[in-house]
Amino acid sequence: MELEELYTHYPVLYHMAWNKSWPTIKKHGLLSTNSLLELYEIDDSTKSIVATQHRPECVTIQSKHLPDAVIRDQIPMTDKGVIRALNGTMMPSEWYYLLNSMVFFWPTKSRLKTMISAKAYRDLNHDVLIVRTEPLVKEYVKRLRISPINSGCTKPFAHPRSKNLFKDITSYPFSERKSKYGTEKAIAEVCFLDAIPNIENFVEDVLVLNADNLDANI
Repeated sequence: MELEELYTHYPVLYHMAWNKSWPTIKKHGLLSTNSLLELYEIDDSTKSIVATQHRPECVTIQSKHLPDAVIRDQIPMTDKGVIRALNGTMMPSEWYYLLNSMVFFWPTKSRLKTMISAKAYRDLNHDVLIVRTEPLVKEYVKRLRISPINSGCTKPFAHPRSKNLFKDITSYPFSERKSKYGTEKAIAEVCFLDAIPNIENFVEDVLVLNADNLDANI
């Protein structure tokens, strides 16, 4: 895939953050879970649990010098589903750590809507960051990864996956997937390793959205 294809077909990306988290994100950057744990200087034991085990519920972390931060649950996944999806290619703990090492964006409104409308999240407000794709991917192309599936979901189907699921831009088979599934479904996730420290530079808008008001605002 060419970089220009990505920002031409998907001119904006959507990140669903915890409600009222934008001021902290604006100050410290959009951080992966692992990077957030480092920022908050979480002890090694807790860090290992959060980073390498399934989270059936949200986890709140604290620091003397920072506002409380909420790390989202992983309700769309289950341990059994992850084991089935990985099919022995890697340990579940390795998979969770891999997911926790990235920040994720939806490339289309329809995928954002699916996530916000999911049973676990439909009654919540979310800070949704609307980000300009072109400048972001140009600056962080070395950290850019693309996934053809929702990597954090194993319900209702545990689609096969491995550490090779996430492709860099030149390795992603966009033309093939576009021909087979259409542009809307050719890409499921746009991801970045570690963090985007200066995310504010790429944010077009931040909206407080839920399942009821999304269509009226985007």
